[in-house]
Amino acid sequence: MDDERRSAAKNNFAVIHLCEALAGGIVKVIVPLANETAAAGVPTVVVYGRRPETPDELVELFDPRVELVSVRGWGRRSGYDSVASAMRAAATLRRELGRYEHGVLHMHSTYAGLVGRLLPTPGWKRFYTPHGFAFHNDSHPTPVRATAFVAERLLARRAHVLACSLTEGEDATERLRSRSVSVVQNGLDVDSLPSFAPEPNGELMVASVGRVAYQRRPDLFAEVAALLRGEEARFVWLGDGPERATLARAGVSVSGWLSHDEVVSAMSDANVIVHFSAFEGLPLALLEAMTAGRAVVASDLPVIREVVADTAVLVQTPNEAARAIRNLAADADRRRELGLRARDRVRRLYTQDAMVGRTLAAYGLTSASEAPERARRP
Repeated sequence: MDDERRSAAKNNFAVIHLCEALAGGIVKVIVPLANETAAAGVPTVVVYGRRPETPDELVELFDPRVELVSVRGWGRRSGYDSVASAMRAAATLRRELGRYEHGVLHMHSTYAGLVGRLLPTPGWKRFYTPHGFAFHNDSHPTPVRATAFVAERLLARRAHVLACSLTEGEDATERLRSRSVSVVQNGLDVDSLPSFAPEPNGELMVASVGRVAYQRRPDLFAEVAALLRGEEARFVWLGDGPERATLARAGVSVSGWLSHDEVVSAMSDANVIVHFSAFEGLPLALLEAMTAGRAVVASDLPVIREVVADTAVLVQTPNEAARAIRNLAADADRRRELGLRARDRVRRLYTQDAMVGRTLAAYGLTSASEAPERARRP
C-alpha cells in the first residue's frame, strides 16, 4: 500500500482476523465473518498461514473487499520453522494493525492466540477463539501440554474469549479463570444445504471426513475397519493428511483432498458416518456429517454430546463402534431416523446466521437485541 492510501486508512476502524492455518473448519468460520463486515463497508483483513488442505480457490470464497495477507511458512509446526514463521506472523500483524487507528482483532486457534495476545495492541478490542485448547491434545508430551496450559492461563486476560462451544467456554472460565467469556457456537449455512437424498443400495459404506491427523483419531477408524473386515462393509476416509498410511494398512480407502462440493456428494453415498476425535472446539466436520442425513457414530466427548444430544450413537472404544455399526447395518429404519433428527438439529441450533450475528454483537458492531438468541453463558 502506498503512503497516500496508508494515510487515508489511518483513522479507519478495521476488523482483522488472525489464523495460523486457514484450512478445515476454520475456513467456514472466518469466511462468513469476514464477508459480513466487508459487505457492511468495514475494512476487513485476514492474516493467515496455509496448509496442504487450504482450499486452492481461497480467493473465490471471500468477498473481493476482504484483504488476504499470507504469512510465508505459517502453519508448519516443527522446530525452527514454527518459531521463524510465528515471528513473521507477528511482524505482519504489527504492520496491519499500524494501518488503522483502532478496531477488532479476532484470533483463531492456539498459535494465533499466542501471537496476537503477546503483541501490544492499544486501541484494539481483542477476541480469541481457541477452536479446541491445545493442552487437551494428548499426542503431545506432558511438558508440552503443561506449557500450553500455563501460556493460556497467563494470557487469559489479554483477550475476550469467544468460545465456539459451551464446553470450550467452561474450560475458559473454570480451568483458565478467564474473566471475559462469551459462547458463540459454530454454525453452517443451512440455506445452502442439499436436499435429503435416500441412502444408496448395495454394500454398506462407512465414511469419515477430515484431516488424517491425530485429532481425528485415524488409528481408531483403522481398528474398527479391521474389526469389521469381511463383513460386507467398505471403509472410506474423505480427506487426506500425514497419517494416511495408518488407514491404508487397514484397507481403508483414502480419497485425498476434495472440494467442499465433492465431500458433500461423497457423504451422500455413505450409510454411516464415523466421527472419532481426541479433542474438539466445536467440530464443523461433525455438523456437516449430521446435515448429510446419515446415521453418525461419534466419540463420547463432552463437546460432541453437546452437539449431537440424542441424534447419534456415542462410543468410547473401537469395539463399541464396531458393534454400533453392525447394529445400524441391520436396521435401515434406525439409520434414517437418526440421520433426519441430526439434520433437523443442525438446522435449528447451529446456523451460520446465528454464528455471525452473535459474533458481530460481541464485536460491538450490532446490538445484542439484533443477534439471534445467544447460547447460555458458561
